[in-house]
Amino acid sequence: MLDQPPAIRRIVESLRATVLAAAPQAAEAFKFRVLCYFHDDAYFGAIGGNICMIEIKQGGVFLSFIHGSLLPDPRGLLLGKGKFKRFARVPDEATAKSRAIKGLVRAAATLRPWD
Repeated sequence: MLDQPPAIRRIVESLRATVLAAAPQAAEAFKFRVLCYFHDDAYFGAIGGNICMIEIKQGGVFLSFIHGSLLPDPRGLLLGKGKFKRFARVPDEATAKSRAIKGLVRAAATLRPWD
């Protein structure tokens, strides 16, 4: 992440703060070349207990959810057509700090699909 432009780093830092505030019980680790947030008591850890991931792709920041198709998305932020994985574009710090993003993270933190 240190090799990213300052604007991208600021978005990631804001998004990280939002995720940690919305899911304070989440374990945080750098896995699969991204910041992962997960239930560390889950079967298969960062994958099975995934809450979300902060990814940088093609010069943009994305908040990804492995179990995203199970999330309520009243504002239509989630993109993707896979069976489960969804992602939201986070183009700026305001979006990173938004109630909509915080709501997605909170909803993802309540999922326990391994139970």
